[in-house]
Amino acid sequence: MLFNKDGINSTAIRLFLICILTGSIMSSLFSTKKNTVSWLYLLLLTVISAYSGTFNFFDDNKQVFVLFVLFIVFLKGQKIVDIFMELIEAPKLWRRLLLGYVILLPVIIACIYLL
Repeated sequence: MLFNKDGINSTAIRLFLICILTGSIMSSLFSTKKNTVSWLYLLLLTVISAYSGTFNFFDDNKQVFVLFVLFIVFLKGQKIVDIFMELIEAPKLWRRLLLGYVILLPVIIACIYLL
């Protein structure tokens, strides 16, 4: 029971904190090289998209800039769905639904912005 007559049960809080800490320690022990490489890939894509706007690489054509950034959004979303959410091994329906969202959202944003 989380609550007792005096308020919050301290034993329940301790157990909750132990579960959280144990889970984070176990997940850090089992992190793989694939996760690290994927994280670095996502970081690189973020830096590329941020600096492409800062240094005005697409100063002449804003439409190309929007498509470039939305393509990076698609690449990052696909990586998150497959690697970090581990849907590459999940039932195909769930993976297709989320990848469809990753494709559909940038397409809708591009249509709104470019039309």
